Amino acid sequence: MEEDKKSTAVQPEEAPKPKPRRRKAASPQSAADTPPAPTGSAEPPAADGWTTKKPAASPKKPRAKKSTKTAKTARPKTPKAAKTAKKAPADETPERKAPAQESPVPAAPELAEPKSESKPEPPETPAREDAAAPTVPDVPSAPEPPEPAERAEPAGTVPEPTADAPAADDTPAAEAPPEAAAADTAVTDTPEQTGDVPAEDAAEPSGLVFSDDLANDKALAAEAARMANISRTAQLSIAQIMAGLEEDPAPSAGPAPAPAAPQHDSADDDEDDEPQDTIPQALGRGVFGMFKWLLLVVLFVLIIAGGGVAWLYRSATPDMLPEVKVTFDGQELAPTAYKWHVPVVGSFFRRTYAETLNSSPVVLEDAISDASPDIIVTPSDYSTQLTITDADKETVYEGSVTGFRSYLFAENGTFDAKLVVTASDSAAEDRSSVTGTETWQFRFTVGIKPSVTLCTPTVQQGSVAAVRVGSTMSRTEPTLTGPLESTGFVRAANGWICYLPIPWNAETGNTELTVTADGYTETLTLSVRAASYSYKDYSAKSQLTSPYIGADDAPDAVRRLLTNDGGEIQWAVGGFVQPFLDSFDTPLLYGMTEYVGRSYSERSTNYGYGGRTSTNVVIRPKKSKDSMIVPASGHVLLAEDLGGSYGCTVVIDHGAGLRSIFYGLTALDVEAGDDVKQGQLLGTSGRTVVAELRIGTVPINPLLVWRGQCDGLKYY
Repeated sequence: MEEDKKSTAVQPEEAPKPKPRRRKAASPQSAADTPPAPTGSAEPPAADGWTTKKPAASPKKPRAKKSTKTAKTARPKTPKAAKTAKKAPADETPERKAPAQESPVPAAPELAEPKSESKPEPPETPAREDAAAPTVPDVPSAPEPPEPAERAEPAGTVPEPTADAPAADDTPAAEAPPEAAAADTAVTDTPEQTGDVPAEDAAEPSGLVFSDDLANDKALAAEAARMANISRTAQLSIAQIMAGLEEDPAPSAGPAPAPAAPQHDSADDDEDDEPQDTIPQALGRGVFGMFKWLLLVVLFVLIIAGGGVAWLYRSATPDMLPEVKVTFDGQELAPTAYKWHVPVVGSFFRRTYAETLNSSPVVLEDAISDASPDIIVTPSDYSTQLTITDADKETVYEGSVTGFRSYLFAENGTFDAKLVVTASDSAAEDRSSVTGTETWQFRFTVGIKPSVTLCTPTVQQGSVAAVRVGSTMSRTEPTLTGPLESTGFVRAANGWICYLPIPWNAETGNTELTVTADGYTETLTLSVRAASYSYKDYSAKSQLTSPYIGADDAPDAVRRLLTNDGGEIQWAVGGFVQPFLDSFDTPLLYGMTEYVGRSYSERSTNYGYGGRTSTNVVIRPKKSKDSMIVPASGHVLLAEDLGGSYGCTVVIDHGAGLRSIFYGLTALDVEAGDDVKQGQLLGTSGRTVVAELRIGTVPINPLLVWRGQCDGLKYY
């Protein structure tokens, strides 16, 4: 009987059998008192001797899935069923079934299955040699049907499984590889492993056998689990080796690769079967790891550098801004805006301080009284840009402060100025110095009153008075009004000058002169004193000096030249000299009056009518046909023979309306249009020469001028 059961245990069943529903273990009394199942049931008994009982009233329970863990746990319990079958002889089966006719007894509570993963592996039991560990055959043999004698129960009875032999199919099975699942199925389906026990054993009280067999079952279960794990580990190793060979692109010389291991359905096996990284993948991971490390280092360096830069940025305070001082015509100016860049990290990173202090120009209280005011910037090593505009918003000056020193304002008025002081890296020697700009905007009024000076407060008749006016802002010619005739102001070295000819018969005393320049008007007082003139009395007209050319006797050719404006002053260098190198006589002096036929009383009082007064000088040289020279530098306006008493006539313009006129020359060495110098040969004199000097149309005493006794002409 035992040999038949062993041979049957290794043979798989022909077809899968329905798994019985899990029932609670019943006591020996309940097994005997259980009423037989209806004979009309069409469900065949299970291979393990149990029949599936379907209660009519209760709903059908869902079928539990079979897991690998449960299958491993259920397999070791099969030897217990075989042991129980050995203990129960076949002849005792009827007696053990007898209690089944009794009244039913309540079923005992179901025993919980032990969990294999939470209990230690028990030692092997050598006494159970007949219950060998389940093995997995390479080729399953044809299943043999179980002997009918083993089924001790009648066809209608459905015994409840006892606690000693719980149904293996009631435990859910974990997922396992196909090979392991097939092996477990083959072993589990044998009568010994599925809990096939004779009815006699099922009727025995299970309390006496359960405690003894439980330890043996645990040992067998642990051994079976260990063998299954070893088998599964070997299969996984083979699968991994095969996966590595498949990923290798280069075929290796040698034996053909082993067939791939079968695929497992378990999630744990899929994780173990993952292929190892290839060389490109490993290299990529290494490069990515190095990149993350470098990124971390760079981030750390940036954090430290950012902290240092932040500390340096806070250290760049406004105290580091430069102090620039600007004064204009002695008045200190306040800046209106600035924008400075303080270095934080050399010239690469700077902190900017910018502020607009005043949006409108600063108005200076004091007017500018100089045509060329000074502007000073301290320190002087900064570059400057100065722009000045007038009331019409036209630019009158644009340039540096240095170039402004030679500038002269052309007129009085209100002006706006903008000064920008710049400090740049190109101009600074230290590249880490402060750079930027500072701006000054100011408005000022130029109110320059030109100086007006009367050079000769007192003059005599026949002499020259001079009035000087300083530089004017408008660059326009000043004007002079009064009883004295003048040719107006001409340009001088430091402004303007006007020469006033005093006629021989000018009224003596104070004379009011009004000078207007740049809108300012000033009144001057000139004192004229009488000159000492001589006179001559003749008894006959033939005794009168000849030739005589009076103030109104000038020819038209000469008169036209007297009204022309005077040019630039020519006698500034060398002054005047007399036109003859040798001595000469003057039969008729400037201001001398010649009378003919006056009475004694008239002569004694120098009063009378009919006399003529000379406005020029008649010269008689010691030598006949003596040479004449140019008394002062000038420009020849006329040089020709006018005939008659005029003879060869020369007119020289010395500038400022002052002209020399010579009549009675016999020969000329100059021509009209020539520029002559003092001492240059003018021509040859005749027996007498009439010399005349006029400012405008007013004759003055030539002897005073030639001898340097005219104070007015000393100013130029």
